[in-house]
Amino acid sequence: MLQGAYHLATKKFTQAGNRVKAMRSLLKSGDTEKIIFFAGVSRQKEIYVMAANYLQRLDWRKDPEIMKNIITFYTKGRALESLSGFYDACAQVEIDEYQNYEKALGALSEALKCMNKAKMQDVSTQEAKIKLPQEENSAFKEICTGQENVRRGR
Repeated sequence: MLQGAYHLATKKFTQAGNRVKAMRSLLKSGDTEKIIFFAGVSRQKEIYVMAANYLQRLDWRKDPEIMKNIITFYTKGRALESLSGFYDACAQVEIDEYQNYEKALGALSEALKCMNKAKMQDVSTQEAKIKLPQEENSAFKEICTGQENVRRGR
């Protein structure tokens, strides 16, 4: 792997039964298509999360297929806190780049669902992490209502 033969290293690690190391070497190769395929056939939580984290570093805003894979891998890896963070990032993009508060509201609602499902060891931390999206959610609802009223001419 030190020589940059990441695909060969992936093959050897897979043959040895060490799928996590195989995925690490594949991630170093940067071959997105093979990373998505390998994560899909490996069916291990840790590998799903590794793949989703890698995909999140790519330009997922312009490729809906990457976005779909991120959501799928975080869901299969049961990384609900990470999935919630991803939905929050989606909401932020919708606001910053497109000023689309309705889509941002949908993404924030998904983030809230994920945070509510996530089982954190510290309940107070979970409550604090849920509080901010709830406040943003209600603020976005007001903005969406206002925009709808403007469109209707009220």
